[in-house]
Amino acid sequence: MKKFILGLFLILGAISFAAPKYVNTDKITQLGYKVDNDIPEIFLFQKMEPDGTGISISLFEIPNKSSKYISDMEKENTPSEAQFISSVQNNRAYVNKFRYLDVYTYNFVPKKQKVKDCHISVLYMTKENLSGEKLNKIIDKILNDAESVLK
Repeated sequence: MKKFILGLFLILGAISFAAPKYVNTDKITQLGYKVDNDIPEIFLFQKMEPDGTGISISLFEIPNKSSKYISDMEKENTPSEAQFISSVQNNRAYVNKFRYLDVYTYNFVPKKQKVKDCHISVLYMTKENLSGEKLNKIIDKILNDAESVLK
């Protein structure tokens, strides 16, 4: 299971590099996240909550692509060990739900971009099977965090 979670955290990044000019790295630290790794097209920061929940936020530039396209791309690039459960959307994001052993992974991509051509993709990993209002509150909080680091 550790290998799977590590794979999810590393799915979008590989080596360390400078932060994009539109990212406030001080704000990332203030929110309790750690810049883990990034490459020219992808910037990754993450944190582990005390209850074991993992949050990984990726920022990447893909011009002229919709948020729905990014969400579908994330679904297609998920490790084969993860069982796809469902795709839903709320008023703010496209959400893909996966399960591996006893861990649920929610990938959400906001429908609207705060910075042109900069897409946000979140992996939220928990042992809880979330849905409805509880999932919506988590999506709102994490997307608020992610968007707040953008200048």
